[in-house]
This record gives sequence, C-alpha cells and structure tokens, in this order.
Amino acid sequence: MGWPRLLVLVRHAESEGNILSQSERAQCGVSTHAYKLTERGRKQAEITGQYLRKKFAEFSAYYVSYYQRSKETMAIMYPNARVYEDPRLAEAQRGIWHTMTEERIRQKFPEEIERKEREGLYHYRAPGGENWPDVELRIHSFLGTLSRDYEGHSVIIVAHGHWLILFERLVRHFSIDEAVRRYQNFTIENASVTVYGGLIIGGKSRLVPIARDVVPWKGQV
Repeated sequence: MGWPRLLVLVRHAESEGNILSQSERAQCGVSTHAYKLTERGRKQAEITGQYLRKKFAEFSAYYVSYYQRSKETMAIMYPNARVYEDPRLAEAQRGIWHTMTEERIRQKFPEEIERKEREGLYHYRAPGGENWPDVELRIHSFLGTLSRDYEGHSVIIVAHGHWLILFERLVRHFSIDEAVRRYQNFTIENASVTVYGGLIIGGKSRLVPIARDVVPWKGQV
C-alpha cells in the first residue's frame, strides 16, 4: 500500500464559532458541529475554491467531517462534487468546555480546572470529551483508509484546525510540545491550504509536504 499522489488539506472557512469567545460559544445554545459559515467565511471559501480549481482541477475523492462548517466550505469550493462525510475528520470533542463557561466550571467542577492544569493540554480529557491521543487514533484510522483506498489518486479534505495540527504531528513526527505550541499560537488560518505529495523515498512511500498554510484569500477579504 502507498499514499495518494496528491493530498490537499483545507481548514474550514470562518464560522460563527470562530468569532465568539469560549464563554460566548458556551452560552449561545448552538452545538459545536452546527456552526455555519459567516459571510466573511463564505467569501474565503469562494476565493480558496477558485484557487484550488485553477491549480488542481478535479480530485478523485472529496472528504469532509460531518460538521456544518466543513460541509459548507466544500460545497462552496466544489458545488458539483460527490462528497464523503467521515466522522473521523471531526474536531476534538471538548465535553463540558463546549457547553459551560469557565466561571461555571469553576463553580460546579473546580477539580476539572485543577486536573486540566495538572495533566496538560495533550493528556487532559474533559467529561464528555476527547483528549488529543483520542483524536490521533481517529487520524491513524483515516490514514489507513488513504493508504488502502487512494494510492496514486488525488484527495481533498476539509477539516478543522486542531485536527490538522495533530494530522501534521503524526505525518511529520514532531513532538507533543511542538503540537501544543502550534495549538496555543494557532498558526492554521481559516480556508488555508496545505498540500502533500506521495513520493517514494528510500524505497518507501512517504507523504511529503509540498506547500503549507497557503492563504489564497489573504488581502482580498
């Protein structure tokens, strides 16, 4: 088994959740998977779609998570594509941190604040949520699908910022500390594009980065 000859990763365009604080998201009454794109996000997706269609034309497979913002981004970029929804592409579930403000968590579950600080971002699993190794297991599984089903093909994925950081950690083998640093600095912009190529190196098939964090809409939106 090998890798796709071309793998394009796109972070979803700006969504309603991206313009809210953590406390505002917890109180807005909308599930994290249901956030729609903002008007700015739709423009971002349009411009990124134009860039991708000009540069790469069509793909063998189009994948999104089941989140509304991921599906909407792909629909704007490739309105006529047959798209596959895959739950393994979903953003990390943060449990109570999605539905409760930090103030309320401090009042009702003060031990969770302490446990999060003690265990750190990578290991901490909130009640009802996932920790980072949980997400990495989903990514490992999806990498298996890419290797098994799409050797020599071209694939485009619209996923989420945290998911993409952990995807790159697994493919490029950087450390947990580096993944945490990237998460805290959040270097992956909405509707940005990262490209990998499947190459034979040392007799083995490898996914090799070709372009990282290209932002086609920069300066236009």
